[in-house]
Amino acid sequence: MPEENKIDTVIELKIKSPKNIYHELAVALEPYKERPTCSVEFIVEGTKDRPTIGIRYPGRKALNRVRAGRIKKVRANSAEWANLFDFLVIPYVSGKELTQGEFTFEKILRDFQDNKRKSEEFWELIEELYKHNTISKEPPKLPGIDSKLYLLVLKWIWIQEDFNYKLGWQDVNSHIRYVLETRTGTSTSKGAGRGKFYAALILLKHNFNFDVVKKIIPLY
Repeated sequence: MPEENKIDTVIELKIKSPKNIYHELAVALEPYKERPTCSVEFIVEGTKDRPTIGIRYPGRKALNRVRAGRIKKVRANSAEWANLFDFLVIPYVSGKELTQGEFTFEKILRDFQDNKRKSEEFWELIEELYKHNTISKEPPKLPGIDSKLYLLVLKWIWIQEDFNYKLGWQDVNSHIRYVLETRTGTSTSKGAGRGKFYAALILLKHNFNFDVVKKIIPLY
């Protein structure tokens, strides 16, 4: 692991209100924005001793636009940061971290196609998660990726997607202004956020196969 990615702080974070989740995250993450990339881990599902989901902050997309030379002169209304609340989602199984390759977008979608799309009970939980960021009951046991872990990973990937491609600083009530940009500085604000991934799941549910879906909705 590169030097800047060594975790030096682990914090157990419990969200008090799902309706206010973006603001709560903004308040919790912001003090660590100057830390090395992915050096602070927030355990957002489970506990420090037995984590289920961690998010590592600041993410690689978080950028100080002044230091990067994208802002020549700072004014009172300048947004000095881009993608301020980008983070990396880390799943755990039995307290052990899974590698990034074990939870790619493709694997998540293919697992839904192969193992979960015929379960109406599971689909109802996906709809609830999409609309409310909540999982109100235990999911059915299905083949493939553990159903509960699947939903929890999806929850935090979707929150990350909203932060990176949809929600501006006013939307999350951040006291620090930021913009949403690609690495080249192109704006990504007011995008679909989690909507693209959800749309892909809808197509899979209605018997489109993954190879067709990825042509209709490029996700990566």
